[in-house]
Amino acid sequence: MRDDNEIFESLIAGGVIGATLGALLTSDKDEGASVGALIGAAVLGTYKANEKANASRVPMIMEENGKLYRISADGTKEYIRDIEKPNLKLPEHFKLV
Repeated sequence: MRDDNEIFESLIAGGVIGATLGALLTSDKDEGASVGALIGAAVLGTYKANEKANASRVPMIMEENGKLYRISADGTKEYIRDIEKPNLKLPEHFKLV
């Protein structure tokens, strides 16, 4: 099994994680280490869960451009239906209380 740094490097190289976030995740500096560790755990957990899901051979459902698709274990993509995107507008700034 690949170690965590190899996984992060491959995700950065593949463009899944931006270079700035990747630098934060792989940094050993005390500054931001807690945030980096938390983000790293979430990214790594998501990556590993995705690998396990793919290995299970169970079809996945994904959204692409407002359409739902079923992706089979063999990579076959089957259209399910259109979905509406919400019109929800979030505020540009949030105030934490």
